[in-house]
Amino acid sequence: MCCVNPCFKLSMASGNAKPSKLMRAKVDSFVAALLKKGIKLLAVDFDKTIIDIHSGGVWDEGVDKLAMHVRPCMRDLMETASNKGLFVAVVTYHRQNWLIKEVLQKVLPKKIANKIYIQANTIDFLLRQHSSSGNTDDGTARSMLPDLNGKQAHIASVLSDIYKDHGVTIKKEEIILLDDDINNVRIASSFGHYAFQVQQNVDYSSFDSFETMLLL
Repeated sequence: MCCVNPCFKLSMASGNAKPSKLMRAKVDSFVAALLKKGIKLLAVDFDKTIIDIHSGGVWDEGVDKLAMHVRPCMRDLMETASNKGLFVAVVTYHRQNWLIKEVLQKVLPKKIANKIYIQANTIDFLLRQHSSSGNTDDGTARSMLPDLNGKQAHIASVLSDIYKDHGVTIKKEEIILLDDDINNVRIASSFGHYAFQVQQNVDYSSFDSFETMLLL
């Protein structure tokens, strides 16, 4: 399949103000393009993608402080995509699954936040990856990070959960990943997904470029 160029970068100014009608129109248009392209799963990284900082994998300064770093454009994208029937997932190396859930509940309507799948680098998740890769379950294996193929192990876990919950099978070309890490973007593209690298200053206007590249 034809994938979005993984080296395509976005660099627009961000802001925390309530989005204008024009800004919301950009989100709506991009989500409409996702639907037109047949996308069923919007997978979004957390650090430096949904939020504008890197949390370090473990955050101990409180949910409220972290929620202040959520990018309004990403918040509105996740809400709109969910409202339009897309599955939305957070796929992240961050370890605190519960914290991300609480952050989403702070910035989104709870009915939307509760629908978003979250796959973080929890202990259970990492141990499952060790087990599936044939690693021994000893102290050495537990201390080593398994090969996650970028965000592919996270996406696979989300796909399994979606199938269990809804009986829906999602094909590789029906998935798009938004991630600040170019390596993760390249790996996603090599697996047949659409993928965009998100730059630090991504904002509503960036969705125009997303849409143009998606529909090429």
